[in-house]
Amino acid sequence: MFYSAIHLILRVISLVYIRLQTIDIENIPKEGGVILAPNHPSDLDSFILGTAIRRQLHTMGKEELFRKRFTEFIFRKLNAFPVKRGKLDRESIRIAVSVLKRGHVIDMYPEGTVSRNGSLQEPKLGTAFIALQAKVPLVPVAIIGTFNVMSKGQRFPRPHKVIIKFGRPLYFDEYYDRPYKKEILKIITRRIMNEIKILLEPEVFPEENYVNI
Repeated sequence: MFYSAIHLILRVISLVYIRLQTIDIENIPKEGGVILAPNHPSDLDSFILGTAIRRQLHTMGKEELFRKRFTEFIFRKLNAFPVKRGKLDRESIRIAVSVLKRGHVIDMYPEGTVSRNGSLQEPKLGTAFIALQAKVPLVPVAIIGTFNVMSKGQRFPRPHKVIIKFGRPLYFDEYYDRPYKKEILKIITRRIMNEIKILLEPEVFPEENYVNI
């Protein structure tokens, strides 16, 4: 109920304050585990992405957010769990795979951290690794406009239109029974990033493709 209440409040704020719109949201499978893999231009990305979709979103958050009892309570109620950045965090990987195998949605940012200038960064391999471990589809996502709402280091959000585009699900069945070699993870990661880049390219979409949340 806590998640549902916050979700409703954020939907209203998103509709009024940032005029959030989505494109091809139906590309998210209606059931079963799935990874949403967006670019990462703002600290607000997970909040806004969770507001945009109809299913509950689970997310990794940097462990610093969980050090105070109150913020830990809030983030855990919002389906977040901590991850140690800059190292192989086996516990967070275990949790992420478990969440996906139980049929939930989780967002994972291939870039690993928020962009300082809003543009794409060099990706890490963790998203590809978890996709193979959990054996679930991955939906590439382009988040456009959140950098203008709140860039890295900014304290308060500004009103600015945000558009979220959802690509077609990617499946990696051909790699499930093969060893998790670094080269395979690189191939999958490049494929994910290429799809995100395509989604980020400026295009003219018919008005009916836009959906106000």
